[in-house]
Amino acid sequence: MTDRTEPRAETSQATSGLTKSPAEKQEAPASPVTLSTKAKLMGFSEKWATLLGFAAIVAYFWIAAPATFGTIGNFKAILDQAAVTVILAVGLTAVLAVAEFDLSFPYVLGFSSAVATLSMTDLHWPTWAAIGLGIVVAVGANAITGFVVAQQRVSSFVVTLGFGFVWLGIADGMTSSRVISQGMNGSFTNLILYRPLGFTLATWVALVFAVLIGILFRWTVAGRNIMAVGSNPSASRLAGLPLSRIRIFAYVLLGLAVGVAAIVITSRQAQYTPGVGDGLFLSPYVAAFFGMSVLGVRRFNVLGTVVGALFMGTLQTGLVVIGAASWLYEVIQGAALLIILLIARRAT
Repeated sequence: MTDRTEPRAETSQATSGLTKSPAEKQEAPASPVTLSTKAKLMGFSEKWATLLGFAAIVAYFWIAAPATFGTIGNFKAILDQAAVTVILAVGLTAVLAVAEFDLSFPYVLGFSSAVATLSMTDLHWPTWAAIGLGIVVAVGANAITGFVVAQQRVSSFVVTLGFGFVWLGIADGMTSSRVISQGMNGSFTNLILYRPLGFTLATWVALVFAVLIGILFRWTVAGRNIMAVGSNPSASRLAGLPLSRIRIFAYVLLGLAVGVAAIVITSRQAQYTPGVGDGLFLSPYVAAFFGMSVLGVRRFNVLGTVVGALFMGTLQTGLVVIGAASWLYEVIQGAALLIILLIARRAT
């Protein structure tokens, strides 16, 4: 019986194979070689696309204006131009890493600048004390903001927006919304004249700040906790991590960055200007989100943020060098943020 039925089964299978419809024949799985090639191309583009784009922009500006853009002096100018963005973006990276946002930091910057200026013009404090007070005020303001956000009862968007107007109002009340330049310490306004090894002091401050925060994120428990909270808040809570304190600490780091940036800008301008933080909101966010796509890490990191800030500085300087309209930078900046967010969303 077995010997007679087996040929029939084989014949039936062969017959069914011959009678397959054209549609069934087209359902054959894709070749493993094809899938592997596609995956490699996707991985390569995800890892190197932003850096290649950065290189392409540098090459374009260099070719368009070789005598102006492709010089050591212009390279140093780009680093100096990007210094404030680097400082703010690195500080903002800490807040974004814990899955929060901050809309108030430009106003905190103005508040810090006002306090540092008035401590010199009205209180006649020495430069080092004025700098210290300005930074402490920024750290304290962001610590308060972080404490309220850490309660997790109201969105960080709403909390930081509200606090932003609080700090703006206080700064305007202290300065009567006027430009203040008379009475500032000469040693403070002359800080921009120092150029160790040919680079501005702002460039060195940005470098040191980025390195220190990078070390904090990479090799300290506090930094690793910040990264853990942002990547998986539920697991961090179950592991017993103090989420509220970690979030407050992230806002404190941003406050430190804002205070340092306020001192750099005020020293550059040699005066306090109402709305000094205007125009500083979007660039740090673009730099931080740009950093997520650098080398395809898919998370906020200091190295990527610095690269993003340098990208924005290069773009801004290059557009000025080739004589492009001033509004074009804002358009490209906003479009870049949208594209980066869309790519990040698709990747996840």
